[in-house]
Amino acid sequence: MCFQAFGDRIKYWLTFNEPRSFSYIGYGSGANAPGRCSDRNVCNAGNSSTEPYIVSHNVLRAHAIVVNLYR
Repeated sequence: MCFQAFGDRIKYWLTFNEPRSFSYIGYGSGANAPGRCSDRNVCNAGNSSTEPYIVSHNVLRAHAIVVNLYR
C-alpha cells in the first residue's frame, strides 16, 4: 500500500529502523526491550549466544521479502 501511494515520491525506503537496537541490545545485553540475555543478574530469561542471531536472521529475511515486493 505504501509503495503504491508514495513510491514515486520517495527515493530511499527503510524496512527496519536500527535493527541492532532490538536484535543485539534487546536479546544480547538485555538493555532494550524485550530485555532478554544470558546474564541472570540483568535478565530473567534469554540466551545471548543464539537469540541475537536468530532475530538478525529473521530481520534480514523480512527485509529481503520487502525488497522483492518493491522491485
